[in-house]
Amino acid sequence: MNHSTKIRISFGKIGIALFFAIIGCNLALADGLKAPYNKKELLGELIRLNDKEIPNAMGRQWIQPNNVYYGAVFDGDSVVSPMGTAQLIETLMCGYVSPKSDFYKSKEVLRRLTLAANGLLKLQHEDGTIDLISTNFHSTPDLGFTIYPLALAYSIMLKNDKLDYGQFPSLIKQYLLNAGKALSVGGVHTPNHRWVISGALAYLNSFFPNPAYQARVEQWLAEKIDIDPDGQYNERSTAVYTPTTNRSLIQMAKRMGFTSLYDDVRKNLNLTFYFVHANGEIVTESSNRQDKYQQSNLNGYYLAYNYMALLDKDNRFAGMVKYIEETVPVAQLKYMLPYFLEDSSLMQDLPEGDPIPTTYQKDFTYSDIVRIRKDNVDMSVITNNTTFFTFFKGAAALEAVRLSSSFFGKGQFQSQQMVKEGGTYVLTSSINGPYYQPLPKEKIPAEGEAWGKVPRTERVQSEVQTLNTKIYVTETNGKANLKIVVDGPKNLPVTLELAFRTGGKLSNVSQKQGISDAYLMKNGEYATYRKGNDEIKIGPGVVAHKWTQLRGALPKLQADCLYFTNYAPCEFEFTIE
Repeated sequence: MNHSTKIRISFGKIGIALFFAIIGCNLALADGLKAPYNKKELLGELIRLNDKEIPNAMGRQWIQPNNVYYGAVFDGDSVVSPMGTAQLIETLMCGYVSPKSDFYKSKEVLRRLTLAANGLLKLQHEDGTIDLISTNFHSTPDLGFTIYPLALAYSIMLKNDKLDYGQFPSLIKQYLLNAGKALSVGGVHTPNHRWVISGALAYLNSFFPNPAYQARVEQWLAEKIDIDPDGQYNERSTAVYTPTTNRSLIQMAKRMGFTSLYDDVRKNLNLTFYFVHANGEIVTESSNRQDKYQQSNLNGYYLAYNYMALLDKDNRFAGMVKYIEETVPVAQLKYMLPYFLEDSSLMQDLPEGDPIPTTYQKDFTYSDIVRIRKDNVDMSVITNNTTFFTFFKGAAALEAVRLSSSFFGKGQFQSQQMVKEGGTYVLTSSINGPYYQPLPKEKIPAEGEAWGKVPRTERVQSEVQTLNTKIYVTETNGKANLKIVVDGPKNLPVTLELAFRTGGKLSNVSQKQGISDAYLMKNGEYATYRKGNDEIKIGPGVVAHKWTQLRGALPKLQADCLYFTNYAPCEFEFTIE
C-alpha cells in the first residue's frame, strides 16, 4: 500500500518488528508510575516492568530440543526472529543481575540465556550475518541491530562479574566476534544503516579492540553524516530512524572518541523541540520512511536528551527529558533499563529543566516544512508532499489536507515550491496535459508499429491544457486561513480532502453515500470536529458536486474525511480554528 494512503495507523509487520527492535519497549505493559518521578523511582519501576515481561518473553522461546530453532525466539506468526532472540537476552540479563528483580540469579533465567545464545549462533551464517526473515537475508544491517541489545547485555554482565554465567559468556562472545567480521565488510541499504553498523562496531571495539573495526567506522564516517542544515537526517524518520541514528552516533562518540558527532546529535535535538505536536506526539508528516503519518510520542528520544543534558549540563535538553516523562507512559521507557544498568552515570540528576517552546513559527527550508505553534494549537505547512497542511488542537487532529482534480489522471496536488509573502506561505504547482500529433514521415520506423517504438517526446504536442494551483496559508493567533486557487480547464472537477483522526465526531456535515467515514461540507456553513474536550471548526464550506475519489487521485485516506468540491477555475477560502 502506498504510504501516502495511510494516516496514523499501525505499522505493517516489518514496521512493527523494526520499531520494537529500535526502542526495545513493550507497549502492552501497564504503566504504574506517574510523573514527576526521580531516576531511582524510574529504575525501580523499569525493573518491575521488565520482571512482568520476562515470563511472556520466555514463552516466545523454542525450548524443545528437537526444534531446528532450539533456543531462538519466534514472533506472533511463529517465524523465527534473531532480533527477538537478542532482545530476550537483554531482557533476561536485566532481571538476572538486578537484586530487586524477582529473577535475580535465577537458574532458569541463566538456562534460558544460554539457550538463547546457542539459538543465535545457529541463526548466524558462516559469514557472520543473520536474516530478517520478512525481507533481508545475509543482512549486515539487521546483524547490526542485534548487536545493541547483546552488547548492552554483555557489558552489564562484565560489570556484574561476581555472578555465575556458566557457558553464556563464551557463546555470546563467539556471536559478537563472528558479527565483527561481517560488520567490518558488509554493505547497507539505507543511510541510517551506516551508523547502526558503525555504532555496533563501536560497542564491539570497546570489548575486543580491533583495527579493522576502527578502519570500517572511519570509512563510513568519511562520507559525512547525512544531516541537513535544519538538523534533519536524510530519511526524516522522526519516529523511528532519527532516534536510532542519535543512539548510534552517541555510541561512536562515547566509545571510539569521535566526539564531533555530538554536534550532529545536538543539532537534531535542537530541531526536535519544534517537531512536537500540541498533544505530545512527534511530527511525522515529512518523513521519507514507513513512519510517515504514524502516531508516535517522544519515547525514543529519552536516551539522547538525557545523555546530552548530562554531558552539556543543558537546561533545555533536561526540560525535554521532563516533558517526555510527563507525556510518555513509563512502560514505553522500558528500553532505558539496560542503559541505566550498563552506565550508572545516566542515573545522575539532571540540570534544572526549561519548559519546551510552545509558541513559535519556524521555517525548516531543507526539510520542506514550516512548523507553527501557539500554545495548544500547532500546524504544519509542507511542500513536495501530497499532504500540504496539518492542524492539531489538543486531542483534535486534522492529520492531512490534500487537493486533487481529474486533470489527465495526474491531478493530485503536490507543490513544486513554497515561498513566504509577508505572513503568508504560498505553495504553487503547474502541470500540463498535452495531446500528440502524428509522427513526421522521417521519424516513422521502417519496421513495426510507431507508437511503441518511438517515444512521445518525438511527437508535436497540441491542445496543451495547463493546471496552475496556488495555495495560500496564513496563521493568525492560532487560526489558519487557507485560500486555494485552481486555474485549469473549465468544468474540471476539484476535490479538497480534510482527513481527521478516527475516534472523533464530525458535526454539521452530510454523509457521503456508500462510505461510512466520508462526509461532505454544507454550502456556506461551518463543520466541527470534536475529540475529547477539543474542537476544530472549519468553514465556510463549498460543495458543487459529490465526486470525492477522482480519477488519478490517491485513494481516500484511512481517516474520517471531510470534502469540499468545485469545478475549475475556482477558489476555496476558509478558516480552520
